[in-house]
Order: sequence, then structure tokens, then C-alpha cells
Amino acid sequence: MTLHDASMSNSLGGISGRSVDVVDRLDGLDSITLRGIFARGIHGVLESEHHAPQDFSVDLTLWFDSRRAASSDDVAHTVDYSVVAEKIVAVIEGKSASLIERLATHIAMSVLEDSLIAAVQVTLHKPHACMDVQFEDVAISILRTREDFAAHLADFPANLTLRPEQARPAVLALGANLGNPLGTLREVVAALQSAPEFERVEVSPLARTRPVLQPGAAPQPDYYNAVVRVWSRLSAAELLDLAHHLEDTHGRERPYHWAARTLDVDVIDVEGVTSEDSRLVLPHPRAATRAFVLVPWSRLDPHATLEGRSVSKLAAWAQDANGIVNLWTDWLATDPEPEQTAPNLPSVPVSPAAPDDSPLAETQVGDYDAFGLPSWQAALPQAEARPRVVDNDTEIDIIRQDYSPSAGDSPSSSSQSELPAPQWQRVRTRRH
Repeated sequence: MTLHDASMSNSLGGISGRSVDVVDRLDGLDSITLRGIFARGIHGVLESEHHAPQDFSVDLTLWFDSRRAASSDDVAHTVDYSVVAEKIVAVIEGKSASLIERLATHIAMSVLEDSLIAAVQVTLHKPHACMDVQFEDVAISILRTREDFAAHLADFPANLTLRPEQARPAVLALGANLGNPLGTLREVVAALQSAPEFERVEVSPLARTRPVLQPGAAPQPDYYNAVVRVWSRLSAAELLDLAHHLEDTHGRERPYHWAARTLDVDVIDVEGVTSEDSRLVLPHPRAATRAFVLVPWSRLDPHATLEGRSVSKLAAWAQDANGIVNLWTDWLATDPEPEQTAPNLPSVPVSPAAPDDSPLAETQVGDYDAFGLPSWQAALPQAEARPRVVDNDTEIDIIRQDYSPSAGDSPSSSSQSELPAPQWQRVRTRRH
């Protein structure tokens, strides 16, 4: 079905002032339509809408070129509409928005993360909106294209796109609990070490940690977490671009907030940069409470600070401290021995008043796995319901960044122009 089909013309006809231009630019493309994607979330202006989720549904039409998929009969050459549907649900169940205009835009930008999609029309229904008159539905329809997506990505504050004159350190947190986590994290570190943009790369010990779950969430495998400190002249936005590229390269999917993942790469801190932008909050807003970040980081640099506070002390008092199963210092070079028992963790520098249940306490759990470490099933509550997560805090955005700053994005200087925009396709990809 092409844009000249009657159904498609009717679909675009309601987008005043843009339909002719969009039809011209998307002429000859095909479309997929999804209707009635349902999810519940907390969105609205009124105070009464802030305390309980309400119903939303989405109708979606997306345009792409299906000819290659039709020829190959290979799902890799087409748009996976099941992933699209999961993204829509994740947005609705995720961070709250006051206006349906904003929520619909978040949905459109999430869908356009797939570079195969040329444009998307989103119709967002809010059937239980708070009004004093009888009605059937409230809905908004928006049309967004790849140009809108590029503008969205490029609209960063100047301090996030500015490159320093000299290399500066930045802290990245790595985590994985699906597939082959150890192999994935080793490949990521190798990719960082091989990227010419980085002058220096330091790697922490590897921590095996219990997953942090919402109440009632289904169990997940244990995570493997590490912290990497890199020195470069890249902007903070480019580091975020790299983080998302690495996640995508290793098959990261985002069906819902805090889902298990093949790879998670967070930008934790960039020296000299603070940001409240919703796509990249710096320093990371929750890093100061996460032992799976703080403990490896404190081993990498016992004198590290986060917003003026000792990372080692923050690690000792983090609420998820008991979730650290063990630390593995030489994880890049050696494999664990299947029959060995879980070793005791080395001590972290803490104050004399530190509690006994610090992140260094030995976990006493039966049922050991093939690595000789306590089985993750033994430590997790059993539940079948998938969690609904409403995050009203500012979150690091999950949209993939295809952004390369132009000369007008930052003050001109010869030192900034010397370093070309990074092309992350040069980073080594996953081996099969």
C-alpha cells in the first residue's frame, strides 16, 4: 500500500499545512498500521490525574520502504512492529507528561529510533480525560518525519555539545544480564579501547549484582556491572551517542522500564558538565544511590567523588549494597573456575560507623550456579506480573542519538575543529 491509496490519503488529510509536502517526500513508500495499542499511565495537568494510572490507546501508521523485505522474506530487512508496539507501551507506562501533545511526541520520537521508518502518524486517545461534559474520547493526531527526529536529537544545550580544548575524564557505567553478559562487556571495553577518540581507558573490577526490581516485578538473572573511565575531547552529547550505539550494536531492546537487557551503557559523569536536560542529566541523577555503580567505581578510583561526595562512602551506604555478590578483578583476562566458591569481597574504605551490612558483606545463599556463585533464583521474590513503572524523576533519555554537531553548535575555535565528529561504525561490533 502506497501513500496514494485512498486510506492513506485520508490518514494524512487531517494534518493541516503539511499533507501535500509529506506526500510528495514520501511518495512511493509503503505503510504499516497498528490500531488500539493499549497501556495505562499517569499523564495529565490536573492534580487528580497524578495519583493513579488511566487508560490510553494509540493508533499508529508508519511509512517505510518494504521492497527489500519483500524480496528477501527476512524480518531483519523490515520494521518489527512488535518492537514498535512495545516501545509505545513503554512510553505510556514511563515518565509522566502533563499534555497529550508531549506524550504523543515522545511516542513518535521513540518509534523513529528505527532508521527504516521515514515518517509516523500517531493518534493518541485519552478516553477518560477529566471533563465536566459527557464525551466518548479525546484524541490528538501528529505526524513526524525523520527531519523532525534529527531536529529533536540536535536540540541539545550548548554545554552538552561543546568539546573541551583538552581531553577530560568521563565515567560510563556498563551492565548486562541477558545473553552472554561477560562476553558482551569484554567486547564493549575492547571497542572503547580501540576507538581513536579515546586517549586513555580505565576499567573497574566486574561486580556481579542482584537486579534492582520494582515491587511485584518478575525475577531477572543477576547483572554483571563495571565502570569505565575514559579521557577524550568528545562532547557529552557525543558520549551519549556512543552509549546508545553500543547498546544498539549488542541487541539492546527496551520493552519497558528496568527490563532485563543485553547491554546498558549510562553516562554517569563528565568532568565540568552539569545538565538538567531530560535526555542527558549530569551527573546521573541516581548514581549516588546505586551500589552496582559505586562499588566498582570506588575500586577503580578510591578517591573519586560524585557531586563533592566520596564515591567509596556512598558505596558503603547504598540501599542495594547487599546485592553485590562478588567482585572479579581480572575479568578481562581470565574466566571463572566452575567449581570455585564465591570469594569474599575486599574491603572498601568506609567510616568507622559503617553498618555491618555494607556492600562487602558475604552473601549467604544456597544453590550455587555453574560459576560457583549463589544462584540468582534463590535471592529473588517470585512474581509473574510485569511491573508498571511511572518515573516522575528526570531520566536519561533512551532515544538513540544519530547526532553529529555542526560548526554552529558550539563556539568556533581551531582546537574544536581538529577533532572530527566520531563515526561509531568504526567501533568493533559483536563477533558471531
